[in-house]
Amino acid sequence: MLKFFNELFNKSSNQNINMNYYIKELEELSNGLGEYANMNTLTDEITSKGDILLSKIEQIEVKTKNITDSKLSYALAIVYSNYSSWYRRGDERKFFLEKSIFLLNQSISLSPQNIEAKAELGHILIDYKIVRNLSKGIKLLEELQNNNELPTYLNSTLAEAKRKIGKIENNNFNLCSFQDPSPAVFREERKRFRALIRKYKKENKNELLKEVLNEYYSLAILVTFCYGEHDCNSGVSGRMYDEAIKIVNQRCNKINFSYLDNGRIENSGFISNNDWKTFIKVFGEVDNILNLNKENND
Repeated sequence: MLKFFNELFNKSSNQNINMNYYIKELEELSNGLGEYANMNTLTDEITSKGDILLSKIEQIEVKTKNITDSKLSYALAIVYSNYSSWYRRGDERKFFLEKSIFLLNQSISLSPQNIEAKAELGHILIDYKIVRNLSKGIKLLEELQNNNELPTYLNSTLAEAKRKIGKIENNNFNLCSFQDPSPAVFREERKRFRALIRKYKKENKNELLKEVLNEYYSLAILVTFCYGEHDCNSGVSGRMYDEAIKIVNQRCNKINFSYLDNGRIENSGFISNNDWKTFIKVFGEVDNILNLNKENND
């Protein structure tokens, strides 16, 4: 009997060692800065490199087929997803994304508290049209958001998905809520405001329209403090992003400007000319011009 338990223990220990080894190998293969990462146009040489990567993934999958573990399933899912992004185009991605979705669901079923797996699954179901399932993706990310577990890089993904299904919210707007002040987050927030502006104009809800425009104006102030004339249609350097985090923390509670009092923001690229026409139509012409460069120096 003792021999049986020793053999069972040794078998389990060896399985854990092998599993950890393979997880580490999969993480190296899926490293965005590693040997197989590819952001270039596909050539025969690059495609051949992708074939080597796929072969390595499939070999590991075969060797671990009898191991049931949430972390292993997650690692396999990530490397398949990355492979599809690096070496496949168009409809060719579907098979590998579906494998990734299956593995992520498997990972979650084995460990319901696997935040990383839920976040990645929500991201894939929202961002990849070829396998899109907005309702499920939103449900996953909202669950993480409600538990304060949503990774900041997915804030704009969730907001965009909700906007696409017409779930445009205007509750508890707070400039200090932008823990991730990236251009992508600000850009999605601008889309949300524009959708609300169209909605309230169509419904002739003038008071709500004014409220939303004032919030949009305050957001533009914050964005201009963070990024100056940058329109948020593209990314920024890591240094600028880190500085923006500090600016939000320092200024989010101190912004007290209004279009009626301060007029057009002279040095802001965030609000478009068409947006300013809406401000004028709703509030009337304002002669003042607000220069936030001056405000920054005061």
